[in-house]
Amino acid sequence: MKNVFSNENVNSGRQVELDFAKVFAILLMIVTHYFAFCTFGGIDYDTEILIIFLLCQCSAPILMFAMGIGMVYTRHNSPKEFIIRGIKLLILGLIVNTIYFLSNYGAGVPMEYALLSFLANDILQFAGISFILVGIFKKLNIKTLKIFLISILFSLIATYVQEFSIFNIYLNQLLGHFFETIGDYIVSCFPIFNWFIVPVCGMIFGEDLIRCKNKDKLYKEIFKISGIMAVIMVTIGFLSLRGMFSVTGGTVPEKLAYLHISIPDIFILIIIALFLTSIFYFISKKCSSKIINFVERTSRNVTIIYIIQWVLILSLTYLYPYLFIKTNLYVAIIVLLLIIISSVVLAELYVKLKNYLKGH
Repeated sequence: MKNVFSNENVNSGRQVELDFAKVFAILLMIVTHYFAFCTFGGIDYDTEILIIFLLCQCSAPILMFAMGIGMVYTRHNSPKEFIIRGIKLLILGLIVNTIYFLSNYGAGVPMEYALLSFLANDILQFAGISFILVGIFKKLNIKTLKIFLISILFSLIATYVQEFSIFNIYLNQLLGHFFETIGDYIVSCFPIFNWFIVPVCGMIFGEDLIRCKNKDKLYKEIFKISGIMAVIMVTIGFLSLRGMFSVTGGTVPEKLAYLHISIPDIFILIIIALFLTSIFYFISKKCSSKIINFVERTSRNVTIIYIIQWVLILSLTYLYPYLFIKTNLYVAIIVLLLIIISSVVLAELYVKLKNYLKGH
């Protein structure tokens, strides 16, 4: 587009619309985890709830897309720093898995299967492996376009390696980090072969965004084009009920086929991510400095919020019989709001305590 991009990096610094997108995504992710772990089986999932759930499916892809953009904008961009960042994320993932193990074992899951929790993969493991991969590609001087072609190859492999299973349940779980594996108590969420293309697309967009000298014009065009495409593709999805739009049962866990997503659905989710990001850009321009500051702080705390919400949600699995959240939608929503507020507030308190201890 004429008069939109420069030949040099002219749009460095924090991009507020991405902070809005990350905060929106983590809130959607809390909603998804809450309804999946605390309420399934008791509440009737009618059309409205299905629409909400389909919206929640955008949470992880938005974070992945924003993560890819952040890989372009970060000042800590050496291969070594990327790999170290990836290892740190894998360690944080192990902390969440420990909480998951304690929840499963406490709920009576046999030790043989509860131990699988330590090897489970979710968004933190995906992010960790992604940073390590990009760090390796940087070390090998592989450019973003070639990384994109590699990510397409990954997706094609994942398309043909579905519901894989071998004799050893622990190796089966480990392989679930890379492509879909199945088995009793196997948790294979966001395998790298299926999803790596999303942060790579974020990197491609980030390389354009950092050269953008007219964000108003850029996001107006993105809003128009992605908006039209999103409406068409979502409409087709609802009519066809295929892929991530499929309805195989009445509970949230039975609608998680998108965790091992195909290229067509990934294309839809990237278009939606671009559409929402353009909306957040224009919203951010209307917000006061206090709101902007709050969103920026919360965006920086996304990883901490993610860990805290898992602690709260997994703890609730022991309490829901006494709270009626499985049978009363209004109670379920009130408890959900308390979890969201608690996660955000506790994350802020953690950061303040950490900074205080650093200063003493």
